[in-house]
Amino acid sequence: MTHAQPDIAVPEELQWALAEAGKEAVAVAPGWFRAWPKGDEKWSVVNIRGASQVIVNHSREDDRHPNAWTVRALFGDKAVELRVGPYDNKAQAIWVAHAVLSLAFGDDRP
Repeated sequence: MTHAQPDIAVPEELQWALAEAGKEAVAVAPGWFRAWPKGDEKWSVVNIRGASQVIVNHSREDDRHPNAWTVRALFGDKAVELRVGPYDNKAQAIWVAHAVLSLAFGDDRP
C-alpha cells in the first residue's frame, strides 16, 4: 500500500521570492549567486554554501540604498551584499533570503 502525499501548495510570496532569487543565481553550480562588486571590480559572485550566515540588513546608513532592506551573506567577519533587492520592507527581504538558501541547497519548496 502506498501513501500518496498531496503536493504542498507553495505560498505566493515564496513563488515570487524564488523567481527573484533565481534571477541572480549563477547556473554554473548550485549555491553561486551574483553579488555587488567592490571598488573597481566588474562583477562578483559568491557561493552561499560557504557562508556562515545569510542575513537581512536594514541599510539606512548605506548611501546606495537609503532606508531599504538588503540580503547579505557573511563569510567570517566579511559581509557581501547579494545582487537581489533592495526591498521596501523586511518581509520581502526575508522571503528572498529564504529563497536564496532554498536554491543554494537544492530545496525549491518550503
